[in-house]
Amino acid sequence: MTDSKASIEHARVAIVTGGAAGVGQAIVRKLAHEGVAVVVADRDIAAARKLEHELVAGGAGILATETDVNDDVSLERTLSSALERFGQVDYLVNNAGMLGPIKPFWECTDAEVERVYGINVRAVFACTRIVARHMIERRSGSIVTIASVAGKDGPKGLSIYASSKAAVIGFTKSWAKDLAPFGVRANCVSPSLVEATGMQGEMPAWFSQDSIGRIPMGRAARTDEVANVVYFLLSSESSFVTAACYDVSGGRATY
Repeated sequence: MTDSKASIEHARVAIVTGGAAGVGQAIVRKLAHEGVAVVVADRDIAAARKLEHELVAGGAGILATETDVNDDVSLERTLSSALERFGQVDYLVNNAGMLGPIKPFWECTDAEVERVYGINVRAVFACTRIVARHMIERRSGSIVTIASVAGKDGPKGLSIYASSKAAVIGFTKSWAKDLAPFGVRANCVSPSLVEATGMQGEMPAWFSQDSIGRIPMGRAARTDEVANVVYFLLSSESSFVTAACYDVSGGRATY
């Protein structure tokens, strides 16, 4: 038991928000496969614990935490749990997010704007601010936030979501410059439509089909394809990459 605990303490450690399902789960699995200890931070604690039990049985260092990204106290508690269990945090993946309404902007309400921005923008700021302080103290760390190709091309009927993800791209570039003197990198990933996720499930069939029709490779991304790029950006393999937005869009992104 002592040897096992020691090995976990010396492993790289990641926090993945929204890590119990979809792209988040694929990222957790990829990190665990690469020997990274992972905190699965999700409001669905039952799903997070199910994933924890599965991966722990396979020898991975996993901790499920019930985390509400809209609650700073919950985020602080998640960081404390990670430090108590693993001793450090090397990686942060801001994956939790939501799609929001698909309709013309003049039909959108202030409440809808606030809800989407609350999760996609404010919560990412809060989570990163809390974890970055720990990384700054250690003068080491890597942060990846999930943006979207929608933040670059602004799809019709998706103005709230698209603008929230454009904000992700913008603040990632600013954060990277703030953090560079402390040895902490910040990047983001902008996928196109990703298959078999809750976000795709929120879309009407016509919207999903239209999104796929705009992808030159002719299909949606797989969750593991997104996870592979996230891991690259977290890892030392991308040690001179910061302030970048990597597309996983099958050629859809125009810039």
